[in-house]
Amino acid sequence: MTKGKAVVYLLATAVLWSSAGVLIKSVGWNPVAITSARGLVAAVTLWILLPGGMRPREIASGHWVSAWALALLSVCFTASTVMTTAACAITLLFSAPVWVAFLAPMFLKERTAPSDWAFVAAIFGGMLLFFAGGLSVRSLAGAGLGACSGLFFAIQAVSLRTVKDRSPGTSLILGNLLAFAMGAPFWRPPWPDLGGIAAILVMGAFQVGLSYYLYAISIPFVTSLELVMITMIEPVLNGLLAFLVISEVPGPHALVGGVIVVGGVGAWSFLKGRRTPAPPG
Repeated sequence: MTKGKAVVYLLATAVLWSSAGVLIKSVGWNPVAITSARGLVAAVTLWILLPGGMRPREIASGHWVSAWALALLSVCFTASTVMTTAACAITLLFSAPVWVAFLAPMFLKERTAPSDWAFVAAIFGGMLLFFAGGLSVRSLAGAGLGACSGLFFAIQAVSLRTVKDRSPGTSLILGNLLAFAMGAPFWRPPWPDLGGIAAILVMGAFQVGLSYYLYAISIPFVTSLELVMITMIEPVLNGLLAFLVISEVPGPHALVGGVIVVGGVGAWSFLKGRRTPAPPG
């Protein structure tokens, strides 16, 4: 696979991820149970899609770190989305590039260039503008969980890179199974209706399962910072879906922020691709 194809797959991943806010809010069940049910469907989907499924004998410490990070990310993000606005949860989740910029040099020896720091700052600032009207959260606990999801996203991205040549998809299957196990005790009434069940199935099979398949096969061809930053178009798409489905109207700050995010990611990816040779594949 070429670096360009990996970028396309990551963009497709972001499109699939962007449906999370609207789908989660449509279920009408407790957030831990939603995460659990979605994780079970996603684990089965990934087991089918990924060649060889999960190989227990090949599981290393990096797989476990990534899997636990994914499970905790899923729980924190879903709870944050239910307890606050989707815009707030997404904004806090995508603080991850800042964490990755710190973690990657220490654990992967991937140098964070000065221009990377500049783009991290600009894009994160653009995201804050994009959601400037929705940053007053309804729940401090939900905001805290959203911030934790950003840290776990960064840990997942960095740890996945450590096993990029040792079946990284195993981490994704294992992480979703852990999310299922963590939330199974919370499967209790009031139960979701048929629409909620359908939303869980769509989230598990497509929004998580298919998206993480594309994510997994792209991992060997990009750096950990690229892995997070390319998918940062998700907040813009999430806001657009929120407008179309639940009538959340973005203000002028949000429009300016959207331009900064999309323009920043596009410019950063283009410049990064020109100066960094693609990994062999």
